Amino acid sequence: MTSTVTKYNPASSWAVHGTDGPIRATVDVTVEPLTDPNRSSVTISLDFEGHGIGKLLVPLLVRPQSRKEMQRNMARLKTRIEALD
Repeated sequence: MTSTVTKYNPASSWAVHGTDGPIRATVDVTVEPLTDPNRSSVTISLDFEGHGIGKLLVPLLVRPQSRKEMQRNMARLKTRIEALD
């Protein structure tokens, strides 16, 4: 899959958008500092756009599966980050 970086603000946000294939992801990540200088809030927005057969796959398979995977991935990321403390 080919993607284009659509936004890049070092250390605070970035975004990418898929540019080919039947399923194209759009990912937007924002990192915001909290009052504790050692902590940050990370927000990840993920969406999919279907083209051709992808129009059928996105609502039936891709979005439901990505919700499950994102929850697991975020839990693993949190565990790794907390282990650095």
